[in-house]
Amino acid sequence: MMMPIPIGLTVIFWVSLVLAAWLVFVIRDDYSNEKGVTKLWLLLEDGISQALILMMLLTATLQVIARYVLPAEISVPWTEEGGRLMMVWAALWGAAALQRVDDHICMTAVYDALGNSGKRLMLIFSDIVTLAVLLPVVYWGWQNARVLDIMTSISLGLPLSIFAYSVPVTGAVMIVYTVKLLTDRLRGILPPVRQEVQDV
Repeated sequence: MMMPIPIGLTVIFWVSLVLAAWLVFVIRDDYSNEKGVTKLWLLLEDGISQALILMMLLTATLQVIARYVLPAEISVPWTEEGGRLMMVWAALWGAAALQRVDDHICMTAVYDALGNSGKRLMLIFSDIVTLAVLLPVVYWGWQNARVLDIMTSISLGLPLSIFAYSVPVTGAVMIVYTVKLLTDRLRGILPPVRQEVQDV
């Protein structure tokens, strides 16, 4: 027998989505290019990031309030598992967002010693290695998640596979971003030197 999805989780989900949609337009104003065309994917990517962080924050806040403020008879046992679910998705979604802007942490000792053509070749090689790692991760991650579809999480009332689908979904997004980076490098659109993060 499947457990019902906790009403608190449903409320946190919808409140987070509404707040994230509002914050997407309040925090940044660079969602349009110079021709005024809206970058819909960037809006969606940022909205998902903010919604996941808000859900994690609200779930953790509810857990602390239930543990230290509310009477002992009132408990919300789903908050720990819910917070963990949001953290898994937020971490992997953040990794995909960093892949889009080519800003993952990296060791640059050898890279910095190379000339521009060597740097370009090294970045192309790293993109190919990234694709070679991500392709089997996405494939086997999808297979693993499908196996877990028949099981239900202990307290959330959701399929256990909701944890596992984070790997193939975000991995697929990273593959798309990596292919874009690789084609831009091969066409010479991207400079051979990594761009430094600018303070805004």
